[in-house]
Amino acid sequence: MNQINSNKFRAFLLYLLVTLFLIFEMAVQVSPSIMTLQLMEELKLNTFQLGIMSGIYFYTYAFMQIPAGLLLDRFSPRYIVTVAIMLCVAGTFLFGFTHDIYTGCLGRLLMGTGSAFAFISVLVVTADLFHSKYFSVLTGVTQMLAAFGAMIGQLPLSILVDTIGWRPTLFLLTTIGLLLAVSVWCFLRYKKESKVSMINCRELIHSLQKVTNKKQTWIVGTYAMLLWAPMSCFTSLWGVPYLMVVYGLKQTVAASLMASMWLGLALASPVLGWFSTVAKSRKLPLWLSAFIGSVSFAIILIYPATNIPFIVILLFVAGAACSGQALSFTSIKENNDPSNKGTAIAFNNMAVVVSGAILQPLIGKVLQVLHPVAVSNLVSEQTTVYAIMPFKQSMLVVLFCYLIGTIIAFFFIKETYNEEQ
Repeated sequence: MNQINSNKFRAFLLYLLVTLFLIFEMAVQVSPSIMTLQLMEELKLNTFQLGIMSGIYFYTYAFMQIPAGLLLDRFSPRYIVTVAIMLCVAGTFLFGFTHDIYTGCLGRLLMGTGSAFAFISVLVVTADLFHSKYFSVLTGVTQMLAAFGAMIGQLPLSILVDTIGWRPTLFLLTTIGLLLAVSVWCFLRYKKESKVSMINCRELIHSLQKVTNKKQTWIVGTYAMLLWAPMSCFTSLWGVPYLMVVYGLKQTVAASLMASMWLGLALASPVLGWFSTVAKSRKLPLWLSAFIGSVSFAIILIYPATNIPFIVILLFVAGAACSGQALSFTSIKENNDPSNKGTAIAFNNMAVVVSGAILQPLIGKVLQVLHPVAVSNLVSEQTTVYAIMPFKQSMLVVLFCYLIGTIIAFFFIKETYNEEQ
């Protein structure tokens, strides 16, 4: 009995160790959102260039999803996770030294490559070390911790950026990443049974074809991309400067308010999954989450800057509405053959992260066209309606993502709950 309890305790510690990588990765991912002014002023970037530099992270993140799954299936997570963390560390270190957009983009590409392994590695270690009956529970916990990691990347880091500067903050992140890599190398040790001795490219291509030939794969994937867009482009980059301009807040205060969206996502994700089971429907919760997001974000854009607590509530609800993205993984799994569920989930995850790659630069370009002035004039004590309106208008892109997601869920997503029963 003591041996069993000891094994469970060790498995839980290893799970927490890998989860620290996910938390670190989320903090790295959203870090540009709390240093937008510093990056634009010091690197001489316009809003479109900042969107490109931040969003390029998602290109390698998306590209590496399937390779990450294949590698983690076949090799010890100790080696894969250590290398992945070191890639994140190298990217963060390079980004901290950058003096131009090209070096910054290279740093973000390295961050995205390493970060691509974070979420998948937690799921693989969970599947390796825990009984299958705990998998769904721990997956929900993992999603919550990922959201909390993003909150760490905005609130505490914003205080550090305000106190010691953005470069020292990134170097501190680099140090934390190095310590984490050493810990993983030293302690993430367990015997792993490899199911396949080599990667069969023909079988992989065939599996991808079966998934992509299904219409619902593309429909659900599009919905997932749209419902994650508010998190990837608003919360992770443009939300903090938006709150600073529209409500005249300091950067640290704006970051603390923006963290409420991550909190809403963290708390709502398991609740929406529970509601889907109780309601015996996937389609209804997917539609409701997108619709609620549309209403809450529309109010955010039109509500006057007079009641900050109410704005916090709206941001919390808008973030909670994005939990439809998490439920989309269940929908896409049920829309595909069980033998291809892993490929379907990987495809859906790629669709999710593509939202940041496309929409972060797009919003930056819209903002640049509407208000082509220096960022120091956009965010200042003399902020006027001429700066506020371009920010509000550019954020219509986020509102349209909620609205289109609502339409897709209501008219095009197929109900699959009964098919699994």
